[in-house]
Amino acid sequence: MKINLPDHWSDFIKTFIKKHKKEIVYDGVRVFRTEEEIQERYDTHEFEKFLPEYIPVADDSGGQVAVISKNNKETKVYLSSYGVLQKEDLEILDRDLVHWMQRKFPFERERKIISPFEIEKREKENILWNEKISSFPAIIEFLKEPVRIEGLALPENYAPAEYIYYFQDGYHYNSVENTILTDITPGSFKADWIVLASNYFADPFFIDLNEAEHNFPVYFAYHGQGKWEPLKVAESLCTFQKILHEIQSLRFDKAGLIHYFDENIDLENPLWKEVYENIKDEEEGNPEQIETYESIGPEVNLYITDIGPNKMKVIALLKKEFGLSGTEALELSKETKILFRTGYSKWLEYDRKQLEDLGASVEWEALD
Repeated sequence: MKINLPDHWSDFIKTFIKKHKKEIVYDGVRVFRTEEEIQERYDTHEFEKFLPEYIPVADDSGGQVAVISKNNKETKVYLSSYGVLQKEDLEILDRDLVHWMQRKFPFERERKIISPFEIEKREKENILWNEKISSFPAIIEFLKEPVRIEGLALPENYAPAEYIYYFQDGYHYNSVENTILTDITPGSFKADWIVLASNYFADPFFIDLNEAEHNFPVYFAYHGQGKWEPLKVAESLCTFQKILHEIQSLRFDKAGLIHYFDENIDLENPLWKEVYENIKDEEEGNPEQIETYESIGPEVNLYITDIGPNKMKVIALLKKEFGLSGTEALELSKETKILFRTGYSKWLEYDRKQLEDLGASVEWEALD
């Protein structure tokens, strides 16, 4: 039987193909890129017989398969197994495909238990890292004034200075596997590199602490390529921030933005070339795009003003969201006002509802 794919899969796969040239990504995960691939697996594994309401979208090398509902309004990603395709055995992997991609397509794996010693070690590392960057005003100023640019592969997530070490998760260390990732061998992430920001795809923007006398040139690298290949994207943190401000000021002036790139940006650089192509691919003056942009609302900070009666559940959420230890999450929960997330108000509705469902009180604060 021919299957009809939901609209949210079509939106997801367009973004995925822009980012990934191959179907296999992250630890052997295979994402099906075409309707034909999905149909073939649907037929081969007899989904119509065993799991007729769902569609396979990816699998791993161990026989596990990620599926989504045929229902266009249901966006969750579920985990199943080719050997046991049963609706009652489905487990939720993520709230939607795009968010699952942001998390690098994890299939459920056993999480290693972190010992109290490791927790204390990370707390001490964070203190040391905070002390390191505090001696460099350029780094602190860069993090204090984040320039977030949606949709162009540029920085969207910035490291909080006070939790700088925890932002290195996935680059310096792996909190899931409890392993150190830095090494001196070619292609490895280096111990002196500090990730200050990342884009939608978790590609890092970082500096080398050894280059303070050069005002910290900014580097970029593509995540998930098997090795780290740094690309210098700006001669200094200050220069990079100025470029981001210029792009942000022209974000919805396509002609002006293209002119700025033509006159000021090195288009031989792979990152800037990608950004330039993304700009050119956008349709200027498309009413649907304008309406969509306006509908996402103003950019705001979402604060927790009272954690409410379900204290431990909110602390667990803080621990997960910020990569904190239990002790750090507990201390953070005692703050009278906790910055939970920054973004456009519509995109933060999920977070607002999640917090309020836990009994917490929240408030918005519009950004200038």
